[in-house]
Amino acid sequence: MGRSTVRVYQERWFPFGNLPAALNEFEAKTGIATELVWDFVGVGTLEHMFDQMTESFHSPDPAFDLICNDEVILQQMGDLNLVEDLAPRMRAHNLNLDDVTQATRQAAMQGEKVLGLPCVNVSGSLLYRRDLFEKYGLQIPQTWEELKSVAAELQSAVRADGQSDFYGFETRGAAGGGHSVWTIGSFLGSFGARWIDADGKACSPDERHFAALNTYLDILNTVSPPEQGMMSFPEIRRDFAAGRAGIIMDVGMEYAHVLGTNPELAERSGVALVPAGPAGRAPNLYSPLWSIPSTSHLKDEAFELAMFLTSKAQLLEDGLKSNALETSSLEVLGSAQFDKHFRSDVLEVARINATIAQEERPISRAGLKACEIVGNTVNAAVEKRVSTSEALNGIYEELTQLLKK
Repeated sequence: MGRSTVRVYQERWFPFGNLPAALNEFEAKTGIATELVWDFVGVGTLEHMFDQMTESFHSPDPAFDLICNDEVILQQMGDLNLVEDLAPRMRAHNLNLDDVTQATRQAAMQGEKVLGLPCVNVSGSLLYRRDLFEKYGLQIPQTWEELKSVAAELQSAVRADGQSDFYGFETRGAAGGGHSVWTIGSFLGSFGARWIDADGKACSPDERHFAALNTYLDILNTVSPPEQGMMSFPEIRRDFAAGRAGIIMDVGMEYAHVLGTNPELAERSGVALVPAGPAGRAPNLYSPLWSIPSTSHLKDEAFELAMFLTSKAQLLEDGLKSNALETSSLEVLGSAQFDKHFRSDVLEVARINATIAQEERPISRAGLKACEIVGNTVNAAVEKRVSTSEALNGIYEELTQLLKK
């Protein structure tokens, strides 16, 4: 007799902390058994999560029936026809994607196919030491140039007051498919550049690419710690909490958790939009989607669970119980319940980001390999193993070869 339990895979991260309770409620309501596997991720472990996400799509007997999948991976799996098209089931249940942003719909769809149901829309923003800004009379930076100058002034002032191991700014700089590639995307987009064009071809580097990467490197070389090339979201969150960093750039979900669980640090902190470049602000978007491998033997049950987990009622509960601020549902994000639950600055940034955040990673039929090319090469530039010119030309050549396959 075949397996009857829907196996679920998810990243073990603060915003998804309510998932076990949601699965228990689903089981009680439907009688459908579930089993959750989830993993903590960071530098050196993120790749394991990516492997978990991809392997089930290639298996005739997948380990997981419902996967909250990175959209870069999902688009590649969709190209290979390894993902169940949810559109027919959605039509049968009178469901649509009207309550999410256009960028999220693009991540979820290929043509008329729906590859997954959205749950969160994670995007970049700043978390800064508001108490230190007030103490030293600093203003929130609005551009990358201002970020560098404000962070440098803050760093000098704090060090002059006796804290030598203090840095003005930290962000993701590590190699791989989910660290420096994430951060550089916000710089690149703000200069009006892309890694891959609308036709799926690698973009030849021009002055915008050079300006974006040089700006990123200049900031890190001036006001960031020497180990920046080994850092991602766990390390920068740790340093901010420890008082080692004055400004960090990561995602609103992280900040909602900090503000909701550490009152003392929350009192000293503020949240702001990512700085702008010549083309404006370009907060990077991460919009993982609940998706079903085409070979799953429990597609109907998995889809029923996906509908439950992405319902407005469940997303609202996740927001209130797990501080899952950056929900995919625009109605939930704009709700009065969120007004009451979240601090106004982090909520305002999340709502603005929902209107402007775009996919700034290199999404293509090549999947995460393209992200790894960018991430590894940008990391080499951060660690001064290659020049800006060598990095950008290397990325272009590698992406060109990859996309020919």
